[in-house]
Amino acid sequence: GAFVAPSINPDLRRMADAGEIYFQDEASQLVAAVAGHNPTGRLLDLCAAPGGKTTQIARAYSGVDGTLIVAGDLHESRVNLLGSTCERQNVDSVNIVRYDAENLLPFADESFDTVLVDAPCSGTGTIRHNPEIRYFLDPSDFAGLAKKQLQILRNASYLVRPGGRLIYSTCSIQFEENEQVCEAFLGTASSFEQTRPHVPERMLTSTGFARTFPHRDQTDGFFIAQFRRRG
Repeated sequence: GAFVAPSINPDLRRMADAGEIYFQDEASQLVAAVAGHNPTGRLLDLCAAPGGKTTQIARAYSGVDGTLIVAGDLHESRVNLLGSTCERQNVDSVNIVRYDAENLLPFADESFDTVLVDAPCSGTGTIRHNPEIRYFLDPSDFAGLAKKQLQILRNASYLVRPGGRLIYSTCSIQFEENEQVCEAFLGTASSFEQTRPHVPERMLTSTGFARTFPHRDQTDGFFIAQFRRRG
């Protein structure tokens, strides 16, 4: 469902500015494909801005009866960007909300079939596109990010109905922000079990998570975990 451009030229930039195309890394698209697999019921994209994954998911859900998509973010500027992305892509099926995912969320417990947590992270998997990241990160940053990610993941888990899915992803390649966060979550969330995300076999790790790597996959480095709420 996408074209791969060997380079960015003025025509592509003009088309993107006009809303005719949208630039999105293949690994980012993979996260949305996992969340949009077998669409049904109510889905929440918890940390949704800028909205590329949200609109991809919305298209997967398009035409499926009885579905609802909610997406939101923390800052007003991010929420506005999310709304602008939806508008430019002619996606009008997304209900946009502003909230702080580290605190109490404005939704009832067990009210969604799928919750996607594309968590705020260091972005180390995107250094090939954003080389400046390496100059602004300190090793001590990862512990603070992992704490925030775990809190958001726990808050999100309360919203998943029995039998529903909780998907966690980052664009980081750090174990502290990925496997360790998931292990800490499973250590306290006894009602959840890890399940295999719908990705190509070669992207699965020995522990059942999904990873992409720039040097192997020619994409950004992403991490995907999927959990199911028992019930």
